Amino acid sequence: MPPKIIYGKKKTSARPRTSFTNFISPEKAVVLAETESKKTNSIAKENWRQQLEDAAQSTTQITEKDGDVVLLEDGLGSLCLEQTQTTEDEVVPKKKSKSQKAEQKYKAGETKQDGIVIDDALELSMKALSIDYPAQEDAVARQKSGKMRKVLTNRDANAGKEFDCRKQATQKRPKRVSLECIEPKKEGDTPFRKQKPREKVHLKPQLPTPEPTPEPDDIYSAYASPLLALSDRRKVFSFKDWSAELEPHFEITKIAEASFSEVYRLSATSATNGIREESVLKVVPLKTPPDAPLPSQLQTRAVRDREGQAAKEMAEREEKDQWKSHVPDVLSEVKLLQNLNHIPGFTVFRDLTIVQGRPSSSFNSAWTSWNKSRPRGKKSEFPDPSKKASYDDTQLWAIVEMQDAGTDCEKIMELGGLGSIWEVWDVFWGVCLSVAKAEEACKFEHRDLHLGNICVRSSRPEGDTKQPNIKDPLRRKLRFTGLETTVIDYTLSRADIVSASSRRSSALSSESTANSSSSLGVPEADVAYLDLDKDPALFEGDASEEYQYEIYRYMRGAALYNNPLQSAPTTVVEAPATPRRSPRKNTHIRFDEEDTPRRSPRKAAAAQIDDVATRKTEVEGDVWRAFYPKTNLVWMHFLLHKLLNHLKSYNATPDQLSTKDIMQNIDLNLDTADEQKVKKKAINLYKVLLKVSERLCPVALGRDDGLSSVKELVVLALEERWLRIGDVAG
Repeated sequence: MPPKIIYGKKKTSARPRTSFTNFISPEKAVVLAETESKKTNSIAKENWRQQLEDAAQSTTQITEKDGDVVLLEDGLGSLCLEQTQTTEDEVVPKKKSKSQKAEQKYKAGETKQDGIVIDDALELSMKALSIDYPAQEDAVARQKSGKMRKVLTNRDANAGKEFDCRKQATQKRPKRVSLECIEPKKEGDTPFRKQKPREKVHLKPQLPTPEPTPEPDDIYSAYASPLLALSDRRKVFSFKDWSAELEPHFEITKIAEASFSEVYRLSATSATNGIREESVLKVVPLKTPPDAPLPSQLQTRAVRDREGQAAKEMAEREEKDQWKSHVPDVLSEVKLLQNLNHIPGFTVFRDLTIVQGRPSSSFNSAWTSWNKSRPRGKKSEFPDPSKKASYDDTQLWAIVEMQDAGTDCEKIMELGGLGSIWEVWDVFWGVCLSVAKAEEACKFEHRDLHLGNICVRSSRPEGDTKQPNIKDPLRRKLRFTGLETTVIDYTLSRADIVSASSRRSSALSSESTANSSSSLGVPEADVAYLDLDKDPALFEGDASEEYQYEIYRYMRGAALYNNPLQSAPTTVVEAPATPRRSPRKNTHIRFDEEDTPRRSPRKAAAAQIDDVATRKTEVEGDVWRAFYPKTNLVWMHFLLHKLLNHLKSYNATPDQLSTKDIMQNIDLNLDTADEQKVKKKAINLYKVLLKVSERLCPVALGRDDGLSSVKELVVLALEERWLRIGDVAG
């Protein structure tokens, strides 16, 4: 029997179905149709007749199923089962080998049985639906090669469309359309999903989805990571988001400025007890990370002079970062805050937060209000945060939260406060006691203790920092006014980081000198300090403008040479024939005497060794890492000098005031005799401060028998009975 034309495809159980038309080219089918058309038609008619009879018998056996779609599913299911009998060897991977092998099978009659099975199964399904099968017309259509190519083209073009069995059953489509319904449009298609459970499909176990690889921290989080380790919140927040949490509950006001930071106050009144709760925020801008990209590096468009543009942007960045802080410097200050928390007279550290971005509107308004209230010449040295050019969107900030310590001395004095000997006495000795205890506990040096870094508040509920009431002036030796002092801002400070277990065991010898204290070295990791040599401008201020600038040079002389007045190594000279001038009349002025000439470091640089380099050879490591307690005495001299001059400027010294003026704020009703005693005590307090001022004069501090630490000054006050032990203890 001659081979017949096959309308269908073979399928294997292991591989996706492949279109059967790929095995026979359209040209080959046309040649066969022309030479054997008559034999094919006669054989086809006999086969259709036999199949129609078999289909009529099989339809009577279907009793449980009804509906056209169910019958079609059964017919197609038998077709799929018959197709799985083909072997895997009949599928050839390459197209060329497929057509060659199919042609051999076609000539040898190997595909005859498969073709009959496919046609029989299709005929059964079509008969059950009572659809006329136009076999004769389809055979004639296949004889034309052009239409055969069109069928293949349409078949490829319609790939991927779903097959609707009901629609095909009602529209009497040609047989080639039905073949397309059976044949998947592409690899992996399964037109009849309901028949899929009949075949056992063994799916490969699906591997678990791997966890996404975490993105590395950006350069800003990595740059601030040392500070994040000390923060309760271990991530960087947006400045505006962080501020939005505060604004509904607190009123934000700016109260002060430091060298590298601005200070804001959070104020709120509790709804439960009516107590006003306050906290202080020290806002410190951080320098830009060294590996942060420049704006020109982020641009994709071509730049005419990219290197020149990058150099210009780098210069602008360095200019903006001039008054910003390094991360290690802020880290050192936070460690100092934590280390000094337990010492009375030092601020209470609460939290550290790292934020990024421009300041929010509430902080901008607070900055503007504060700047407008400042007199001319004392405006803010920081840029206006509301201006876009002041800070970038990527600006990092360290927000240090502390307990509110009150108002700084400079502002109180500007408002007319600290105008009596009682207030001056309490403030001066309060600061001395705090610094002396810090020297004893952790070898502390403040190194920047000007009036703005000393805050004052009243410990009495009804107390006023401007005009406090004086209680028990005849019985007390300290705390007449109830004013409490707090030392703040440890940006330039130095201290040993002492653990809680070893705080009590740490002690400083009362007979320590600068040389011995310099040799008391501790591991670098246990010391928090700032290398002041990195900022030479700190020692180059104009003292004619502000005496504070001279104090930095005194402090450097006390640290490097144990003499505040010495600025460079000098040759040893014999004692002067004439006595030195009285320090009482020259408490803070440098002397340019003939026998002890004052040389400029710049002019003497060629003839003498550099002072800092010399000191570094004596002390291992950095100069400012060692402990020089005499620097604290230099700042005590500055504080007392400012307080006494403030009294003189208001003509408020006890020897200038009448008894009535001295008794103005006394809280007790005393008789005339007691009033005279009160005035006499006020005069004695003033004389004691004058004596202390002489002992703190830079000239006296440079002598071998001078004081070496604030602790010695407190011991002297106890020995002279200026203070009681109860005043010092605690």
